[in-house]
Amino acid sequence: MTDKDFYKKSEKVEQLYTVYIERYAYGGYGIGKLPGGKLVFVEGTYPGDLAEIEVVQEKSDVAFGRLKTLLEKSEFRRTPRCKYYGICGGCQMMDVKYEKQLELKTLVVKEQLKRIGKIDVDVNPTIPSDLEFGYRNKMEFAFFYSNTEGVILGLKMRNSNKVINIKECPISPSSFNKVLEVAPEIVELSKAKIYNPRTGSGMLKHLVMRYSHSNNQTMAIFVTKTERFDEAKFIRAELLRRVPQVNSIIHVMNSSDSVVLRGPYKTLYGSGVLEVEMDYEKFQIPPTAFFQNNYHIAAKMIEYVIKQLDLKGNEKVLDLYAGVGTFTMRLAMLSKYVVAVESSHIAVKAGRANANINNLRNVKYEETDVEEFIRSYDDKANVIVLDPPRGGAGKSVCEHIIRVKPEKIAYISCDPSTLARDLAVLKEHYNILAVQPFDMFPQTYHVETVVLMSRV
Repeated sequence: MTDKDFYKKSEKVEQLYTVYIERYAYGGYGIGKLPGGKLVFVEGTYPGDLAEIEVVQEKSDVAFGRLKTLLEKSEFRRTPRCKYYGICGGCQMMDVKYEKQLELKTLVVKEQLKRIGKIDVDVNPTIPSDLEFGYRNKMEFAFFYSNTEGVILGLKMRNSNKVINIKECPISPSSFNKVLEVAPEIVELSKAKIYNPRTGSGMLKHLVMRYSHSNNQTMAIFVTKTERFDEAKFIRAELLRRVPQVNSIIHVMNSSDSVVLRGPYKTLYGSGVLEVEMDYEKFQIPPTAFFQNNYHIAAKMIEYVIKQLDLKGNEKVLDLYAGVGTFTMRLAMLSKYVVAVESSHIAVKAGRANANINNLRNVKYEETDVEEFIRSYDDKANVIVLDPPRGGAGKSVCEHIIRVKPEKIAYISCDPSTLARDLAVLKEHYNILAVQPFDMFPQTYHVETVVLMSRV
């Protein structure tokens, strides 16, 4: 083979297509059509865009494309506020006007219910967040050591594990950004060894920031691979000196690389809990416990669920995947009795404490897996509220809910695709009364949805 033949064989001709984007899909994809009519999903595009794309994956029914050039922009595009947008993987919709973000999320919920669950119902307009920016009450930042830049603290690059050195994040509270500015230098001065997931060397892995919008409290959580953290004393003193807004500093020991925030912890400074107040209830949230990421939307969701359930005061309620009691406390205030089911020991302990803080004696926490609990549950329940993780409740849990025969169900979901799958099971025995999306995560494609159902 001659050199000329070799280069001819090796040469890859890039095939580009001009595609008009017609719809928007869950996951952050614009949908257009290739010549011949096959649907193509293109990340980073929106309805109304005219895009030049390259096909990167082709299946029998659909294709996936990569945006090469934006030939014409949709009228609702805007300049993103963040200089890391498009590189950082945290946000996917910051270049779209907020009103359009809400509209697209409503359409996504309706489309997922219809396509996956075969459910064609009206979907209410997505309820907006009070804060379009600065809304997040929890951010997980990763440490990385660069031979050229030293200690880096930031977020993962889009579709990669590479850490971007981030100095500010527009969806974070101002106190998070102040810590972001100074933490790398403080850690560098402390001589703490940064963990390397490829080699397993080092120990300092993450800095998780948590915030209470109601009480203006900031918590800084340093996550290490090992229990030993000799540099903690220096880091604590410097951080408090430079960012006095920090109210609590926590050390979490976590050897796992799959989950950022779990494991035993100790308080290095402050009370060690985050205090959050809603309209009628108070919460104390431990460092490693889950709590809804947008305070204002969480408050609106609690109000909506309670209003729609229209409790009379004599109901027995099951609150599945109860966490620290986000919905439990208000349900207990307005019903006869609440059984809260949660598998996390930290959350159960906090939930019981929160019931005491709110002087509620009609709450019983069950520390167990929801599927195990509902499978063996043989009592009655007038109302079931469930707020499962992203993977949804699943067929077995839904079938046992049907067996228990509650009069009303409130399903709170953070993933419209798993919601649609579970509703397809429940709809055989329950009427869907209302589907209400909430914008828990502005600037991203994620959407929270509350579905109210009544027994046929």
